[in-house]
Amino acid sequence: MKRKVLLVTEFLNAPYDEGIKKTVFGLFKELERTYEVLVICRFGNPGENIEVIDTNPLFLSRRLYHKINHFKPDVTIYFPFQSSTFASYLRQYILRSFSISAISIFIALQPKVIKKWQNYLASVLFQGIALTPSQTLSAQWNSIGMHNYLIPLNTDLEKFSIQKEEKIKSILREKYELPLDAFIVSHMGHLNEGRNLRSLIGLKANNNCQIVLVSSSSTPSDAIGTNVLRRELIDAGIIIIDRTLEHIEEIYQLSDLYIFPVLNENSSIGMPLSILEARACGIPVLTTDYGSVRHYFDDDFGGIFYTEPDNFAAIIDRIRSLKIKEFTKSKIHDINNIFYNKIHQIINAVE
Repeated sequence: MKRKVLLVTEFLNAPYDEGIKKTVFGLFKELERTYEVLVICRFGNPGENIEVIDTNPLFLSRRLYHKINHFKPDVTIYFPFQSSTFASYLRQYILRSFSISAISIFIALQPKVIKKWQNYLASVLFQGIALTPSQTLSAQWNSIGMHNYLIPLNTDLEKFSIQKEEKIKSILREKYELPLDAFIVSHMGHLNEGRNLRSLIGLKANNNCQIVLVSSSSTPSDAIGTNVLRRELIDAGIIIIDRTLEHIEEIYQLSDLYIFPVLNENSSIGMPLSILEARACGIPVLTTDYGSVRHYFDDDFGGIFYTEPDNFAAIIDRIRSLKIKEFTKSKIHDINNIFYNKIHQIINAVE
């Protein structure tokens, strides 16, 4: 008999163009291959094995309680979009109380600042196994005795892959109406203040390169100043693509470099998927020393360059002097399935 797995999250709706959305949906499809899976979300598109239940923000709902009790899961996975907030810990506790016999897995992709008393109460309430790609969050959990594992995230290596034919780059640039002969530097993510996107202004003039920014369709509501920021970036000659792209991998494949300027620990998940996707496509990455990227990849056979934003221009000049073929070897294949393997290991240990 297949083990029953309940996956609970806030959102499960297309397009899956942002880190948490991609990870949740990818996990759902992976679990479906092996287990009997039920997904419950507060907002999304109902479908086979997916049920949308209108609850209050803490998941206090009689209907939800009865649904979970009827399903009788062996394992409950809660994947909060707000990550490790105090409210997320409360939700995990409530969901676990709805199915007390099930093993509880809590997945959080980035640390959140919470008060000391909230941190202590979370450690008292939490009973289960926590997973995160964030070294900071894992260390925080260790300090309060929460059972957890530091894990890297998974990348779709069938979708994100190296295009070996050089002419493909020109074909893709024509498709997206991008300059054929430019040194294209791309970035994917939310168009908000916390991602330090202003540090990209000036690179075009200083390095004679074209910055292409692909903005997520799910830019958070706290993106204060987005319209002002957008105008500043456009005025600086940065190209912004803010429509849903069916083949986001093509932007990496037409690029010469992927850049990640984020400094704020709460402005991206602990292991940015865009960096993993770029490396899977054989594109070099210029990044701040962010999250657990260095922990898992180091310099990734010379394909990842770490520096502060003030030094971006100098490193870009250095990268431009190298050949793209020097960046195709990567550790991405070796670490790719650790995330799924750990979850399968926990589920399969259920008696």
